[in-house]
Order: sequence, then C-alpha cells, then structure tokens
Amino acid sequence: MAAPLPKRDDRRRETILEIARDVFMMQGFAATSMSAIATRLGGSKGTLYNYFKSKEELFGAVVSRECAGLAASLFENVPPDGEMRQRLTHFGRVILSRLLEDGPIRLQRIIVAETERFPEIGAAFYESGPRQIQDRLSAYMAADIAAGRLSEADPRIAAAQFKDLVLSNIHQQKLWGVLGDFTDAQIDEHVQQAVETFLRAYAPH
Repeated sequence: MAAPLPKRDDRRRETILEIARDVFMMQGFAATSMSAIATRLGGSKGTLYNYFKSKEELFGAVVSRECAGLAASLFENVPPDGEMRQRLTHFGRVILSRLLEDGPIRLQRIIVAETERFPEIGAAFYESGPRQIQDRLSAYMAADIAAGRLSEADPRIAAAQFKDLVLSNIHQQKLWGVLGDFTDAQIDEHVQQAVETFLRAYAPH
C-alpha cells in the first residue's frame, strides 16, 4: 500500500485537481495540455508529473474525484431500511439533480467524445462512478428483497432499472442540449413517477 501523502502534498494535489478540472471543462480532454494546466497552476510541468504520470492519469483522477462527490451526497442521510419509498425518493432526487448540473453534464460530454480514442477514460469513469454507485444501490435492493419489501429479483438488475427510470429521457435531453432549466418541482414530480413505476413493477407477489 502506498504511503499517504503529507498534508501539504495532499493540499497541493487537491489544488491541481481543481485547476485541472476547470481546464478540462473549458477545453476538453484532447485540447488540454499539461503545459496549460501547469500555467494555470503557476508552476512547471515537472510539478504536475510529480503527482501524475500523464494527462490520462490526471484526467482519471479528476473523474474519480467528481464521482466520489456524487457518491458521498447519494449515500448521506439515507432513510432507514423500513422506509423504502423515502429511501428510493432520496436516491432518485440526488441522482437526477446532481447529474443535471452543468459540471457533470460537461464532464460526461467530454468522456463520450474522447472514449473512442482514449478508451481508458471511459473505463476510469465507469469504475469510479457508475459501477461503484450501482454496487451500493444493489446492496440496498438486496436487503429489501431479502426482507420481502420487493419481489424476488436480481438486485443489480433492479438497481439498474431504478436508475434508468429516474434518468429516463430527461438526462439524455440535457446531454443533447435540448433541455432548459429543470426546476426542483419538476425533479420531484419526475422522481415520484419513477418511484411509483418501480414499486409497481417490483411489488411483492
């Protein structure tokens, strides 16, 4: 296991990630150079390479950091097991509201645009974001199935279908740039419909 960075180095790494995120968001992956990030940082490329071996590794770290932020908000203040409907509503609201924000939308556009040329970018995003979140959602689904609150099913499929119901149509429209502002009230209404549809499909027999 690698030794933890000293606090000063850890803060420096966080600063690099903040600046790199801004540059990647503005310029995309292909058009961004380590030199450009170093210039914004006020240091040299050598400083960056002390922390990250390549632009790909740096971008992967930016992606992991962004995904960790979503996961943290998703699994904070989760209603207890007995309140399944409230818990699903919580997950749905956080997933939809966060993924409709400008930062995540721009990041996903970059990933989609660059994955054909740099497949490791797509893999890094999947491993640090969607896969980890689905694993944890699946664990909640498994507990509800075991307790008889949901019908017998594959918890990973149930988790994926719930997520797809929450994002259905709305998220794609935002990615394509054809959806304007989506209000909190609209998010609540859409999530409630997704939760109702999911519970009807998975109601115990």
